[in-house]
Amino acid sequence: HVTACYWQKETPAELFLSLQQRKYRRLGISVVCACISDNGELVRSLQNKMEEELEGENVWRPFREEILQEKWMDIIRQQKQDDSYAGILCVGSRVLFFSHGRMRICGCFQRFGRTQWRTMQESCMAGEVEPGTAILIADNAFINYCEEELAECLKPQITENISPKICADRAGRRLRELGEKAAAQGGKHMGAVWILPILGGGKW
Repeated sequence: HVTACYWQKETPAELFLSLQQRKYRRLGISVVCACISDNGELVRSLQNKMEEELEGENVWRPFREEILQEKWMDIIRQQKQDDSYAGILCVGSRVLFFSHGRMRICGCFQRFGRTQWRTMQESCMAGEVEPGTAILIADNAFINYCEEELAECLKPQITENISPKICADRAGRRLRELGEKAAAQGGKHMGAVWILPILGGGKW
């Protein structure tokens, strides 16, 4: 299962953000699709392209990571170099994410039973993440103002007995608290999407 929440500074709106969530009940798979940028038109364009992936087969079929990654590297090369953007498409435990400019991908990534905090930039990757992985996409300023606190609250927690809605509500409140703190300290382009810990899910 995968779910997400977001926070966005509304006045003034210096960052554009989109977030779509859906559940494919027949397949038992949850999907999160999100994108942020300081360019509203670019957000809509990238979001539409990610939505198109859900109509194809690369994110659904095994051994398509390399094809998916090469395709999105081409899409990114077509964008303007001075644009800043980041996006993520989670299909269960299968993930495509990309970032450029000021926008960042960061999170607590599970690997071989260990949790590692990582911040990535200028990247495009596709693959599978282990259960317990939590990912954030945000403007670099947001991360710089409260990286230690973000790292702490993104750590995997035992959530088997907590409903996804409660997890999302709690995370949303915490994300808002950190965002408002960063904004009060002078941060601009404030906003973030938090992909909550991915639990279970099938393999590629």
